[in-house]
Amino acid sequence: RARPAVVWDAYNEGCSVRILNPHTYSTSVWKLLSTLQEYFGSLVGANTYLTPPGSQGFAPHYDDIDAFILQLEGRKHWRVYNPLNDDEVLPLKSSHDLDKSVVDNVKPCIDVVLEAGDLLYMPRGYIHQGYTLDDAHSLHLTVSCYQQHTWGDLFKILLPKAVDYAMNTNVKFRRGVPIGYLN
Repeated sequence: RARPAVVWDAYNEGCSVRILNPHTYSTSVWKLLSTLQEYFGSLVGANTYLTPPGSQGFAPHYDDIDAFILQLEGRKHWRVYNPLNDDEVLPLKSSHDLDKSVVDNVKPCIDVVLEAGDLLYMPRGYIHQGYTLDDAHSLHLTVSCYQQHTWGDLFKILLPKAVDYAMNTNVKFRRGVPIGYLN
């Protein structure tokens, strides 16, 4: 657990504060996540970020989740970029921190300042960076969904079970493979 004095010292030095699992402490966030989890049919999670004026919590990066940013207080400037190549489209893993120069000469597909009550959606694989303006802090909730919730992930679970079922219920699947089947 973090001690308040240490957290506020870091915040005052320009660091963002990330609060994991805010639904543990807020019934309204828990209800939101529960509703979305039922709607999407996948696990839904959340983190809360408090960022001081004139700072940036993360370098540009992309995630392996779809994200909804709900601005709760203050303002935050977001730039969102299309995936830069085919390997970044719907990635299976989040990226490492990208050097700012990677996006310096790329036009963002979204360039917006969020204010309290605004909502921003970022699909999996879209590079993004957010930073606060010099005159305002930011408090936002990031809601994530669809992590490891792809057709491929579903087939990894279902196909072995389907083969086991077929072998247990149909003698054809228990027969030896014919000689030369690899040819």
